[in-house]
Amino acid sequence: MTSSSEHSTPEHRVTIRVASQRDTEAIAPLLGQLGYPASALELGERLERLTDHPDAEVLVAELDGEVVGVGAYQLIDLLERPDPQCRITALVVDDRHRRRGVAYALLHTIEESARDLGCFRLEVTTRHERADALAFYRAAGFDERPHRLTKPLEDHTLADL
Repeated sequence: MTSSSEHSTPEHRVTIRVASQRDTEAIAPLLGQLGYPASALELGERLERLTDHPDAEVLVAELDGEVVGVGAYQLIDLLERPDPQCRITALVVDDRHRRRGVAYALLHTIEESARDLGCFRLEVTTRHERADALAFYRAAGFDERPHRLTKPLEDHTLADL
């Protein structure tokens, strides 16, 4: 869905590209920082499944050649709307590389793809204790809608899926 793109920051050049199996070792600790630990092997299986899904994409952000961020999204067709919505399912930048425009570059790339694919909106969720993430999304033009209800369908080892 997305091609490679570059975004310059005052200090660095951020390159956004589609994730591949060779990125799983770099993605694993990023998801751990987001609160979803997984092995590179587990991520390889998930990435393969998402790669086969025509309405999903996983992107990585490279800063000076190093993978420092990951973003994933899926298009969702809704019964009540004529156009799909784009749901950002993950977006995280390594805590050592934050505030350098990497998250913005990932978000911008996802937003461009969503517009190109005819989506009527972007949607993302974040935990209320992630004040930095909430501030980032608000600054990027997201409106907060406070009611989201979830129901686990089975026991998971990860807290608050």
